[in-house]
Amino acid sequence: MSDTAAAEAWLRGSSLLVALVPGAFVLGLLLRRGLAAILEERLGGAARFPVIELAAVGLAIAGWWWEVADLGQIPSGIETADATSIGLRLVAHLILLAFLAAASWIDLRHRVIPDAITVPGTLTGLAWNAGLPATLLPIGRAVERSFAPPMIEADVLGAFGPLDGAGLPGWLTGAAGLAAMLLGFAIWWWFGLPPTAADPADGHAEPWPRWLSPLVALGGGGGIVAAWLAGGHSWAGLVTALVGLLVAAGMIWAVRAGASRALGREAMGFGDVTLMAMAGAWLGWQACLLACVLAVFIGLAHGLAQLVRHAESELPFGPSLCLGLVAVVIAWRPVWAAAAAQFERPVELAAVVVLVIAMTAITLAIWARLRGTAA
Repeated sequence: MSDTAAAEAWLRGSSLLVALVPGAFVLGLLLRRGLAAILEERLGGAARFPVIELAAVGLAIAGWWWEVADLGQIPSGIETADATSIGLRLVAHLILLAFLAAASWIDLRHRVIPDAITVPGTLTGLAWNAGLPATLLPIGRAVERSFAPPMIEADVLGAFGPLDGAGLPGWLTGAAGLAAMLLGFAIWWWFGLPPTAADPADGHAEPWPRWLSPLVALGGGGGIVAAWLAGGHSWAGLVTALVGLLVAAGMIWAVRAGASRALGREAMGFGDVTLMAMAGAWLGWQACLLACVLAVFIGLAHGLAQLVRHAESELPFGPSLCLGLVAVVIAWRPVWAAAAAQFERPVELAAVVVLVIAMTAITLAIWARLRGTAA
């Protein structure tokens, strides 16, 4: 990026920081009160002193420096970048971080990821990417020029590649595409929402008020139809979010099934599936796949640390997934530069997905064997 463009981005980013600090404090306050309400308890010292709020402000400032001031996520070689989209992308990442932090906190303490976190987080991600698709993860796309080498222009990562460069397959823009997205949302609605009555066997953390399920169905379906009627980037952004939701959730569901078979018992809670559905709605399926690869190694390290300390025998996988997602978002520029070519080879990509599922199942089986040996 040129010095002039960098200076303009810095000036616009500085004004964003002024609004970001109080906004982050409010987000931290909502996070603390939300955690207290879900846990039905006061959060110790955090209830008397604004630790969570101040941590949120610190993370917001660090995120502003990395994403806005330093343009740490923008691929190298891009000459121009939309400062507004960069700032809004940071806001999106901070909101997602709040949902991930809440899910990790509760999973570490209570071995459950509440639907009260993942359902609102998923719906917010779908709505955000339908309204602001330019805040998806940034990538560069080559624009051919007859008089010079290709120019790298700023773009974002959609479900099928660069959102502007690749667009959507023709059938997804018509009635068949609308039907497919409504079906995808219905699948999440059926399996991802908690039941209306308590049933420990269904895998959800808590029951769901009866009036909320039809409200989510009507609101979600209406929003999908509205985005389809609007077309353009709104529809492409919503398709990206829905495809991300389905692929990320389906991948973790397959991991859950494979690991359960390897262990001979249920290996993961259904909350991990709904957690990744939420992440896919915000980031798209490609980032979630990369995060799952990292989560395998993070989870194994976490398990070994627990084994050495002779602490708890259970290994929650949700925090590992959250750390993997955060790592992919922060290091997006080098991560995508290294992985982008793999996403252009469908056969190799399918092999990677299968490998991730197998690695996770094997990791959990090894953990179970080591835990049994230690016991």
